[in-house]
Amino acid sequence: MRGLNKLHVGLALSILLFLALGYWLVKPKHPDQPPYLSFSADIDGTKAWKELLSTKQKAVKEWRLNWKNLPNGEAMLLVALQPSAVTKADREQLLGWVRKGNDVVLFDRKPEGWEPWGTVLAGEIGKGSTEESTKESAKESTEERTSVSTIRVSPDYTPAEGLLTGRVDTPYRIKPGGNGRVLFEDEHGVLASRIEEGSGSITVVLTPNWMQNGTIDQESHFALIWPLFAKSWDAVWVDETHHGFGTKAGLLAVYPAWLVLASSQLGLALLLWLWLRGKRFGPVYTPRAWTVRRGDEGVHAVAAWYERLGYQHEALAHQQLFLRQLLHQRWGLSPSASALQAAEAAHGRMSEAQAAQLARLLEEPPASGGSAGPRAAKQRGVSTQAFVQRTREMGEMIAYLEKE
Repeated sequence: MRGLNKLHVGLALSILLFLALGYWLVKPKHPDQPPYLSFSADIDGTKAWKELLSTKQKAVKEWRLNWKNLPNGEAMLLVALQPSAVTKADREQLLGWVRKGNDVVLFDRKPEGWEPWGTVLAGEIGKGSTEESTKESAKESTEERTSVSTIRVSPDYTPAEGLLTGRVDTPYRIKPGGNGRVLFEDEHGVLASRIEEGSGSITVVLTPNWMQNGTIDQESHFALIWPLFAKSWDAVWVDETHHGFGTKAGLLAVYPAWLVLASSQLGLALLLWLWLRGKRFGPVYTPRAWTVRRGDEGVHAVAAWYERLGYQHEALAHQQLFLRQLLHQRWGLSPSASALQAAEAAHGRMSEAQAAQLARLLEEPPASGGSAGPRAAKQRGVSTQAFVQRTREMGEMIAYLEKE
């Protein structure tokens, strides 16, 4: 009993050691997602901002289609956080959507291709673009990444009081002047600007890092970005297409994912139920019993029975009787007519050779037999070769008359 207890304890320890070693070697890790994702709870995601915005707006959803598929209408907002691979066609589609009465807030450290906004290095504002000034600005931008900048806010942008600060990690600033309305800036230049386009507006902010979960509550980041979303919209779309999570528009794209999944599972369950019920999708086979009674197999069985019992004469007599009935149907010849009468009726209807063959088939009746039994029938039976030859000729004549 003591040995058995030691065995159980040793087995339990081995199992625990195996599980601990497996967990240590293959420890599950949270997937490292790209930054600025609105559904990411990592420190570089923006889920905290999205969840708070959902409590203030009517509807906050992800946008995973091309910008040319943006919904028609007005009073909607599209938020793009550090989008990548934005093409010229995308920008044109977005500008057309804004002119219909919608708004766009673009967070980008260096917006490229947007004509209303030009960016320059922070050290080049008011300086010549010499190599020395470029090196100096690059050095300053490196230093400011670890320092806190003082942010000056436009009087009509936010009622926040006191000193506003923020960590700016971009060396670029929006070019001063132009048609844009400055929202806030630091000592190096403009960080946020808004331009009216048709009935809508586009706002560009060079500090997307302020939106991340790990930094939104630091310094004055929240106080600086939250007034951008103070307006009420019918729908707020957060762009995920240019983060690599885009989908193509299609028939199933209009339905929610849970509905598509549930429908596919119900369809699979229906197919399995039909299969279990024995539903036949293939060809329908003729039962063998029908073939035996009425098909070729029955004919072969009767022929074998005639041959085995030596009833070739009876078979030939049946064929001759059928031939006479066919002559009666086609030509009106009496079934009791002689072979000569049949030959005379055949003139003008068939060749001389066929007429002679018809007379011969009607002239040679099979020998009549009594009731002597199968053995006597075998003794007076026709040879197989003669039986086959006469049957072939009879079949050809019957086929000829049936086609007439």
